[in-house]
Amino acid sequence: MLAMINKNEQFHKGSKQIDIRGKMCPLTFVYTKLALEELGKGTILEVYLDFPPALKNVPESCKRQGIAELLEIKKHQSDKPEWIMILKKL
Repeated sequence: MLAMINKNEQFHKGSKQIDIRGKMCPLTFVYTKLALEELGKGTILEVYLDFPPALKNVPESCKRQGIAELLEIKKHQSDKPEWIMILKKL
């Protein structure tokens, strides 16, 4: 199940967030795609993840399917490797 998080640390005003830490490919893309389908064009999605291959696979799949573009990947402050992938719905 998608874990929606609503933290005060949004990187983009009005963005939506999903937390898919603990998920592996191809589920990382499936959860991201489902979240993007609920958003309007131009909306920003912040994806919290910890599976390194998803840093390449998710943006490539989004681009290939024409559903989102990668804006940025940020290292998330944590005691283990985690990132925040910033996507813009097309």
